[in-house]
Amino acid sequence: MRNTGGGGAGRRLAVVGALSAAAVMLVGPAAGAATPAGAVPRTPAAGAVAPTAYVTNSQTNTVSVVTKGASVGTILHVGNGPVGIAVAPDQKTAYVADYGFSNAVARTVTPINLVTGKALAPIQHVGTGPMAIAITPNGRWAYVTLEGTGRAPGHQVVRINLVTHAVSPPVAVGVNPESIAITPDGTMAYVANLSSHSVTPINLTTTPPTPGKPIVLPKTTAPRAIAITPDGTRAYVLDAETPAIFPINLKTGAVLSKKVLVCKKAGDPGCTPTAIAISADGKDAYVAAAGSADALEVSLPGLTSLKVLPTGGYPDAVAVSGTWLFVTNGASNDLSVFHNARALKPVPTGPYPFGVALTSTVAAGLSPATAVRAPAHTESPNPAQPFYGVSP
Repeated sequence: MRNTGGGGAGRRLAVVGALSAAAVMLVGPAAGAATPAGAVPRTPAAGAVAPTAYVTNSQTNTVSVVTKGASVGTILHVGNGPVGIAVAPDQKTAYVADYGFSNAVARTVTPINLVTGKALAPIQHVGTGPMAIAITPNGRWAYVTLEGTGRAPGHQVVRINLVTHAVSPPVAVGVNPESIAITPDGTMAYVANLSSHSVTPINLTTTPPTPGKPIVLPKTTAPRAIAITPDGTRAYVLDAETPAIFPINLKTGAVLSKKVLVCKKAGDPGCTPTAIAISADGKDAYVAAAGSADALEVSLPGLTSLKVLPTGGYPDAVAVSGTWLFVTNGASNDLSVFHNARALKPVPTGPYPFGVALTSTVAAGLSPATAVRAPAHTESPNPAQPFYGVSP
């Protein structure tokens, strides 16, 4: 994966020990520090229904659990370097893509029992560098992108049978497949290929799944993340280089006119958009802008900028549910929580929170939030950087 902050195209610095998830991408305060400007140091009003957020901590083997603007516990013993996370439609199980570290490669996907709050036996032999993960609407299949390493970039997607845990032979896509989204009818997947300036459509109705002709974006683009509207008619792709958002007509495959994003904070030439989520009604998209530490609300389909919400340092993932918005902040090790566009106090997580997924219930049997620790072999001279493999 490339560090496109400030318009650069070099691969992110790796550490001795490792995306973009289907949803991607803070300098904010650590636990106990002052609340950032604009934040409201309070919990939600009584009666407000808050979803539960499950946050992967990519420099450990843990998942933080947050609800009602507060940490409620930790899930231990997922695979090394957890990044992408997705929840099955019945909300009984979450699946975590374990990227691993350069000195401890994982190649696994770890299921989590969301009733007991316990990690289950990992699904083995997934491939090198599991990164983004998406689950079909029927809950039968998970599709996982293989990011590879800095020296051997990935260019494949695998399918996992969530009943048998069998892993399919890989399907070829573009280089550095950072993000994947599945249409609401479950018939197609679309993969954003960071280093191939393209999006690969995959027909999910065939066995094995069949990749189609890539949808090509301008050569200067770096497709970092992708999301599909609830009606399945359009995809929106984030270009981390321009920075911009590209609509794609999924019926015709046509790439429509882009919208250049403008962030609130100066100093970054274009926000470095890293993650996108679309509201359930399809009227708004929420974009994490890592370069400027913001979350942007953009109207759909008009792509009008509506709000700019300050987050923590280097936001890497975003999720939305009703009036709630969650943003993981890799550089400040916390989760930004917004309710009705008002910021609550940031919630501390583990080291470099990366992915986030939401449910309507809280798992029982969680370990204390204080149980999160970074393994000694994952210490980095630059803790703001995630573990993506080694630099070439």
